[in-house]
Amino acid sequence: MHTKSKLTFFNKRYRKQIWATLTEHIMTFVHAAGLGWLSPTLNMLQSSASPLDFPVTTENASWIGSTFGLGFIAGNVFFGLTLDRLGRKLNIYILAFPQMIFWILNYMVQSVEYLYIGRFCAGLASAGIFLVVPVYISEISDKDIRGALTAMAMMFFSTGLLVGYILATYVDYYLIPCIIIVLPLIYLVGNLFLPETPQCLLKQGHQKEAEISFNFYKSIEIYDNGVSRSSAQSTEIISEFDELRAIIDKGGLSTPVTIKDFINRSTLFNFFTAAILCLLNQFSGSFAMINYMANIFAASGSTMDPNVCAIVMGFVQIMGALSATVLVERFGRRPLLLSSTVGMMAGMYGFGAFVQFTDAEMKATYNWVPMVFMMLVVFTASYGVFGIFYTILVEMQPAKIRVQALSICMLFNSILVFIILKLYPFFLFNLGITITMYSCASVCIIAGIYLYVFLPETKGKSMEKD
Repeated sequence: MHTKSKLTFFNKRYRKQIWATLTEHIMTFVHAAGLGWLSPTLNMLQSSASPLDFPVTTENASWIGSTFGLGFIAGNVFFGLTLDRLGRKLNIYILAFPQMIFWILNYMVQSVEYLYIGRFCAGLASAGIFLVVPVYISEISDKDIRGALTAMAMMFFSTGLLVGYILATYVDYYLIPCIIIVLPLIYLVGNLFLPETPQCLLKQGHQKEAEISFNFYKSIEIYDNGVSRSSAQSTEIISEFDELRAIIDKGGLSTPVTIKDFINRSTLFNFFTAAILCLLNQFSGSFAMINYMANIFAASGSTMDPNVCAIVMGFVQIMGALSATVLVERFGRRPLLLSSTVGMMAGMYGFGAFVQFTDAEMKATYNWVPMVFMMLVVFTASYGVFGIFYTILVEMQPAKIRVQALSICMLFNSILVFIILKLYPFFLFNLGITITMYSCASVCIIAGIYLYVFLPETKGKSMEKD
């Protein structure tokens, strides 16, 4: 086997894995830009400066936010059913189209229903991005860089959010879709040059195509006669590929999945732990805050421009995502997730206490304090609770039922997305920012204690073995 400890992240062996990862995350960037665009745009659409010819009420805004969750639910059902049947690559192509429809409808908008349908389509695309893409990347990447490549999603996500914030604040409403729509087209063209994953091809019985794919993603150059550039490399290729093929055959990964694969103590306990992870991911507010960041700062009583604060949070999120990419293989998944939970809890309790126990004069004098607490929340969420959530969720699933188990987990998570996007505005606008922050912080405490006790470390875990 190759000496992995001597390979750097930018070693030739990893180049096509990185290239493929960067290509897939074009869509992650586009999706995040849509989410970042929504936060300041919702405020604008509800104001007298709205570019639209019809009013958008608070109730409309709530449904614009929550229809994303409905699309996310539908998308998880669809991609969960098709990921193994159609393969990774075809699903990767499919997920680009609802995202393009989202931007087209925003441009052609004639009524609030256009915005509802657009957000539903964005939810569909999001399900594919967070279900299909992590599976694809985990299957093509070496285990030594798998964590970094999957965590890289949050770098593109955070950068997309920031771009969305900036575009919505400074660029004309109708110009933004014309700019963004180009990126899904580039994404589709880039994927034309990438083969199906070797694991998926082996499960489908296409051994020759699987070997070609394996060589492609490992950057192994083969002569026309089927021999690699060195005998040592040739021996290594045969050994690695035969090991992969044997694991899939002997592990029963190519045999049909049955109900017995789900109904056993280990798998059920794994599902419960994954459910707690999903509850932490959503009810901590890590995703809802992205959608309502400008509203949060407006509700805090700070005199700083809410849209500027949201843009600053975009930069902080990028730094958190970069930290996840750098640290996830060095320190492992558990330490990042648990420290993130503690940081979010501290930041949200601090934010809520400042709003609750200060008067208007002090809020004006120390208007930077809410931003500092929110920076702590966003930074720690970006490298842990939100940043490596999908990395852990993919790696902790049993090998044979990984796609099905991940689909079930993501379906549950998508239901939580709909619930939190529907409830968060109610908490924020009706119960107040203080109760909202205290509630989310309490979720971090309860879920964090459980995960500290029961969450396994998945760093270095094989994607073909349990």
